[in-house]
Amino acid sequence: MEHEHTQHVAAPPDRVFDVLADVDNLPHYFPQVTAARRTGGDKVTIEARYDGETKHGEAWFHTDESARRIEWGSPGSDYRGWLEVSPDADGSRLTLFLTTAHGDASDSEVMGTLDAIRRLVEAAT
Repeated sequence: MEHEHTQHVAAPPDRVFDVLADVDNLPHYFPQVTAARRTGGDKVTIEARYDGETKHGEAWFHTDESARRIEWGSPGSDYRGWLEVSPDADGSRLTLFLTTAHGDASDSEVMGTLDAIRRLVEAAT
């Protein structure tokens, strides 16, 4: 299942990108993620809670500062996505695209993630 949504953020694009590109911030806007650490290059370890269980996994998290784009995914899984930040009037436009294998993320969850990002970035500026 694919999801794509956009959200206006009242902060400059570079500021939005900087907050999102910091792996340590993942738990602040992905509700299932409880911990995230970069382990070298594009590799990260993730701790997340799903269905009442804590799970640990490896993922990749690639940032492209010149395009203000972040891509991520999980090896051996159809789960992947990207975020892109672009200028928008007095702030930024954030686009989130997510692909899941089993439709385990609803549109409301994706919109909730975008709203959490907006709140996090606007509170930090």
